Amino acid sequence: MLKFGRKRKSKTPVTDATRVHYSNFIPERGGAISDLMRRFIFRNVVLSDVEKEKITQLDDNGIYVYASKYRSHFSFLYFHTRLKQMDLPFPTIGFDCAIYSWQPIGHLLRIIGSHIGYFFRHFAVPDPVESGHIKNQLLDGKSAILPLISRDAFYRSFVKSKTDPIACLLELQAETDRPVYIIPEVMVFSMKPKKSGLSFFDIFFGTCDRPGRIRRIAGIFKRNKESFVEFSDSVNLKEWLATPGMEDKSLGEQAILLRRELIEQLNRHRQSITGPLLKSRQEIRESILTGKSLQGFMTQHANETDTPLQEVHKKADAYVDEIAANYSSRWIRTFEMVLDRVFKSLFEGIVTDKKGLAQVKMRSKQSPMILVPCHKSHLDYLILSYVFKKNNMPCPHIAAGRNLSFWPLGIVLRGGGAFFMRRTFKGAKLYSRVFFEYLYKLLTEGFNVELFIEGTRSRTGKLLPPKVGLLSMLVDACRHGACEDLQFVPVYFGYDRVLEEDAYLHEVEGGAKESENLSQLFKARRFLKRRYGKVYVNFHEPISLSSVIKEKGLDFKSMSQDQHSEFCDDLGYRIINSINDVSIATPYGVVASAVLNSMKKRFTFDQIRDDIRLYTAHLDAQDVWVADSLGENRERSFESVLESYVKRKFLECTSECKGNLDPSTVFNLAEGQRPVLDYYKNNCIIHFISAAMTALAIKEMNRFQFQAGELLETYGFLSDLFDPEFAFSRSVSTEYMVRKDLKAFIDTNTIVPHESSPDTYEITPEGLRKLTLFSRFLKTYLESYLVALNAFESKKAHKLDTKGMVKRCQSLGKKMFKQNEIELPEALSDITFKNAVHLFKEKGVLNEESGEATHSFYKNSIQHYLEEMEK
Repeated sequence: MLKFGRKRKSKTPVTDATRVHYSNFIPERGGAISDLMRRFIFRNVVLSDVEKEKITQLDDNGIYVYASKYRSHFSFLYFHTRLKQMDLPFPTIGFDCAIYSWQPIGHLLRIIGSHIGYFFRHFAVPDPVESGHIKNQLLDGKSAILPLISRDAFYRSFVKSKTDPIACLLELQAETDRPVYIIPEVMVFSMKPKKSGLSFFDIFFGTCDRPGRIRRIAGIFKRNKESFVEFSDSVNLKEWLATPGMEDKSLGEQAILLRRELIEQLNRHRQSITGPLLKSRQEIRESILTGKSLQGFMTQHANETDTPLQEVHKKADAYVDEIAANYSSRWIRTFEMVLDRVFKSLFEGIVTDKKGLAQVKMRSKQSPMILVPCHKSHLDYLILSYVFKKNNMPCPHIAAGRNLSFWPLGIVLRGGGAFFMRRTFKGAKLYSRVFFEYLYKLLTEGFNVELFIEGTRSRTGKLLPPKVGLLSMLVDACRHGACEDLQFVPVYFGYDRVLEEDAYLHEVEGGAKESENLSQLFKARRFLKRRYGKVYVNFHEPISLSSVIKEKGLDFKSMSQDQHSEFCDDLGYRIINSINDVSIATPYGVVASAVLNSMKKRFTFDQIRDDIRLYTAHLDAQDVWVADSLGENRERSFESVLESYVKRKFLECTSECKGNLDPSTVFNLAEGQRPVLDYYKNNCIIHFISAAMTALAIKEMNRFQFQAGELLETYGFLSDLFDPEFAFSRSVSTEYMVRKDLKAFIDTNTIVPHESSPDTYEITPEGLRKLTLFSRFLKTYLESYLVALNAFESKKAHKLDTKGMVKRCQSLGKKMFKQNEIELPEALSDITFKNAVHLFKEKGVLNEESGEATHSFYKNSIQHYLEEMEK
């Protein structure tokens, strides 16, 4: 392999009979003073290791040409200097560039002398393209920089009919077997979105995407954090010329087409950094309200409701004002500065999935992104925008609940891109249409949108079933032509510890939710005095709407309402499953699981450590994404979590829990602390729930030898029963999941394959205890559902709505807990009760004819599984 930066031997001898020296060439070794000055000027323009890797991955025998949108001596000098420092192929040749001021004195004199001599011999200025000089230099191992938009290049090709620089490269590729790479580059001096219209500074000092010299230099020194370079996807001319239909085009047509593709690619890349053209809030408002679509709807609505059109206009204007964001780059920069300090105070770090984020950034150049994170905390609104800003991506517009629009928080959040929506659109036809038109406008303008598909924060720690109302509106907007495609990006947020811990426990146990207001904002200051561990942000591969439509074979434009609803439901569950796929198991979740699933209220460190090791071995066997602390010193990580739980009074410890724990150290779990630990157990339960159902199905066999096929019926019943809780994947079969679990049980020595009988397994001597530890993940939910079934035995059950039934469940559950009919206080969860009530109503428990039989079937089944679990 050749080392980058080393001069390659030419396969074609270099000839230059006239010994002409060109001003578009910078020697590899410049003057000492010039090199020192350039390094000083360019020191704050960042070229990251990620961008460096994009070059090192290319064939080192290739010919490299860096492409910028506009001609710039600054870019030429920057890449010549910085890439040489990084031992990468650096440009020494500039197409359509004439540099004199930064040349070494000796070389400058040779340029002047040779140009004078050439002029007197030919009465013309030497042309490095026509003479073949640039071709020979590139073949000899040099690299070049090429401006795609240049008045001189256009003039020479269109008016003077001379060789287009891009045509020169295409000719070069036809003459050599070595690949010619064109590498588009984007140099950014400000991440401020481009605004409609030019400001005073834009007129006199150039725009952000094409700054003048003064603005460029000022940008380097004023905001060096926003001065950086990124490379777009390189174009291999050998592969590009081999694309179907390209050989039928003339050289000139090929050059025009390639230039357009490169310019479009650079435009999309820059937009993926700064975002689309930014219009004022008033401009957006007027565009929506005067649009033909909304105008027609308002006229119809006025006629249907017998309301004066002026009154309808007034309401629509008020709705836009209520909904619309006031996206501002100044607010974004202020957020960044404030959050730098706040997050440093709150967290030990934000661990970001860089590989996933790079994939998201690449796909963002194709169409608007719909970012769909899970919802664990109010901080979710801020963290994703913060991560995007830190990784040179535009902050999204965020769909937020209207409960957060109170003064002054509403003003602040609007400035960061939040737009507000009501919890329900029921009966509000005009509001619903105005909201749709706002979404349509965002997509038309090319903005990325962030929404929380669960609809609200999860108070249980696990993902909630998808709420697809807003998702449906976005799909509908795309269907009506707002954009050609949408990229749905499932995002996982994980916290070692959430700020709202106490409030969630209060709500899960039946307490009323406290509405957000100014006083809560002041109370939030106390959280800044605590530490909350790490935050994890993972990205699933974006889901292309058009790809899903094609996969299902649907006619997108003419879908019926039922097809649209079914499609959006399926898409919602696909996104939820994708978030689960990239979720992280943290030591806090694993330790909480081991503590709660332990069959003893008092246990030693040695005992609980064995259970923790079993669960982590299962995570390894299932290839689950784990927190970085679980990839390093696991034992110390578990000790640290236990110490944290003791400090926070979740556990009681008989000795001083500092440093390395003694194996005989005894812990005690108080009943009142189980529900809060249940939240952290639920953060990772999705990685164990399938194994829990398979384990319970094995235990139900009541023998030490079994076949895989015997487990399918029980597994299918349990997955149907708990589908409202875990939103199981619709794309995999029951048999696949069971066999996957069995393989993991073999890896953890819970079961072993039978020596002679195919598809038969035996439980190991330690296996029964391990199966019990897995199956106990289900106990909380089985007890909650049992309480709900008992609540349906009330004569008033037919008359109560869901809210009334949940209250009935809570009251009855507390009574059953006191009478030891259920064991776990965490089973008294309003949220689980609500899911159970919905499920059993759908199953027909209240049906006059079959309800009693259905009720008995489910009650007997759940009691049976609870008994089998404890054997």
